[in-house]
Amino acid sequence: MASAGGTGDIQAVQRVGQLLALFTVNRPRLTAAEAAALVGLNRSTVSRYFGSLALAGFLERSHEEPTAYEPGPLLLQLGAVAQGRRRVLDLAPSHMRRLSRETGLTVVLSLWGSAGPVVSLVSEIGTSPILITVRIGTVLEMDSAQGKLFLHFSRDRHAAEQYLASLSPSERRRVEAEVAEVGEVGLSRADAPMGMSILAAPIFDDHDIAATVALVGKLDVDTTIASALGRAAHGITQDMGGSAHWRSVMPNQAPVSDPAVEAS
Repeated sequence: MASAGGTGDIQAVQRVGQLLALFTVNRPRLTAAEAAALVGLNRSTVSRYFGSLALAGFLERSHEEPTAYEPGPLLLQLGAVAQGRRRVLDLAPSHMRRLSRETGLTVVLSLWGSAGPVVSLVSEIGTSPILITVRIGTVLEMDSAQGKLFLHFSRDRHAAEQYLASLSPSERRRVEAEVAEVGEVGLSRADAPMGMSILAAPIFDDHDIAATVALVGKLDVDTTIASALGRAAHGITQDMGGSAHWRSVMPNQAPVSDPAVEAS
């Protein structure tokens, strides 16, 4: 018997990948026999894999062809997440460059990761003589300015509850109070090393928070800075088709139209 994490487990994961890769736009459903012929496996082996994948939600029985399988709800969910991430990474840069020029500050876009927000894009074209940068791939703390936005707005309540349960009672009360304040103002601020500050705003798609956009630097949070950040966040949200969701979760924060984005 293969040990946990051994070659048997690795082979099983590789086979799952092979089988799931068979489903394409031109081949949306497959029987176990068809899949077995395509990957060169025994039909009974593929049947067992398909059955397990269906139980886990990766596949489901086809309504049109009961002996065939097609992508299940979990695959559709993962696909939507991946597609949303690609969209925001494609749509955000022009807004980020404009915001950096307008404020003279570094602009950071973060996506939700398994351990907290992950820095995914950075725009450093501001006019400050001192360049402030954040390394792409940096995992931010859950109680960072960006993390508090995800904690408040994300529909993934399981992750939020897991994090809050890990805190001491006093720390939990502090974080919950700060997260509640985020919901009231629609922005999140935190101090950073060397006298720096971070001001972050949420970006939504049509059903959930998709990312956060933040200004980083020596900044006094005045109406001009906050408004510029809000316009950028809402501009990206509009491009993501999330304006209606913005209004539903931030009813007290009127959406602000983003002026035409400057050519990159």
